[in-house]
Amino acid sequence: MRAVVFDMDGTLLDSVPTVSRAYADAIRSLGGPPVSPEEVVASWHVGHTNLVLAHFLGRACGPAEVECFHAHLDPAVTELRPFPGIAALLYELADAGWRLGVFTAATRRVALSMLAAAGIDARFGVVVAGDEVERPKPAPDGLLLAVRQLGVPAEATAYVGDAEVDLGCAKAAGSLGVHARWGARAGVRAGAHPVAARPCDVLSLLVAPRRRTGNAMARPGAPQPESGRSADQLRLAGEEGQP
Repeated sequence: MRAVVFDMDGTLLDSVPTVSRAYADAIRSLGGPPVSPEEVVASWHVGHTNLVLAHFLGRACGPAEVECFHAHLDPAVTELRPFPGIAALLYELADAGWRLGVFTAATRRVALSMLAAAGIDARFGVVVAGDEVERPKPAPDGLLLAVRQLGVPAEATAYVGDAEVDLGCAKAAGSLGVHARWGARAGVRAGAHPVAARPCDVLSLLVAPRRRTGNAMARPGAPQPESGRSADQLRLAGEEGQP
């Protein structure tokens, strides 16, 4: 493993309630049906903003509808924060030499504004958004684009996400999918993928301790101790999230 790519909403940022409410309010103001935030979240697999709005409004959506969505979302973006432990995780991974990226179903406009508001945008060498790829998750297009831009093979990359489509995306790309269970997204099935209950668990899943004093973690590509586990072994850790 040499790189880690993250989903954004519900993985890096505690943003699912904020974004889903903005969608629900925009859909209502655009003459669409009343929808709950939970219904909005269940529709996110269709793709980026235009596609989600079109899904509920039953018509093609363009700049006017997108601006209506932003009128509801943008005032709340400044209040968004990373999940507890995310900032420390990103620091530790970067300090250990891992290449970091983001692949999100959100548009680039939304992704950049939210990551910047949360104060973690500078941690990522690559951000790939849903409106920059043809097929949404679980298709691997966005993750494959991210790893190409990072200069790392897909099989040497972990993709961390809170949703079933994230894990499916990782599998389709040939990467290691890690379930970010701290996001508490419903509907993720048990499977042959490692589970991180907290952000700090990502480190224990992906990085084996060096055989030396102190708390330094093994650098990507460095020789691993015999107790380290391969990607295939990590996949077999399953839904128990075993260290």
